[in-house]
Amino acid sequence: MVDVGFDSDKHAQTRDDMKRGGQSLGDSSEALGRLIDAQDPSYWSDEGGFQAMRTAIVSLLKAEAQLIGSQKKSFTKFDGQVEQAAEAFEAAETANADQLAAILAGLDPSPTSGGGSTAYSTYTAPPTQVDNSAPPANAGTDPGASSSEPAQNAPSAI
Repeated sequence: MVDVGFDSDKHAQTRDDMKRGGQSLGDSSEALGRLIDAQDPSYWSDEGGFQAMRTAIVSLLKAEAQLIGSQKKSFTKFDGQVEQAAEAFEAAETANADQLAAILAGLDPSPTSGGGSTAYSTYTAPPTQVDNSAPPANAGTDPGASSSEPAQNAPSAI
């Protein structure tokens, strides 16, 4: 079985890491945009080789800005999914704790009060009488068929 334990304390420590990573990618993308805008043709020599180099640099910077922009979208989407999963795990933990408390409260017929601690008693069902008499001869193969009473097993030792 896969361990899907969730540590809310560890998640709280790293909760904003993805947001900061996404913000860093956004900052990088904006910086690349400024570098692209700064590649004014008038700053480059009119020679063909220099203009070709400028065009290649602008193309590279645009491709990098597009790549970083898509990474930021992926980071943002993944961060949202992590937050949704964390909320679901926290809700499940709360629901499980509430359900366990309700079960334990239901098993404890006389809760004790005192000193801030809860004591749980062991629930023991009262023993039931078992009729060990033989079934009537006309009962067939079903011992409870001729009786309106359900068949009763002996109480367990648990």
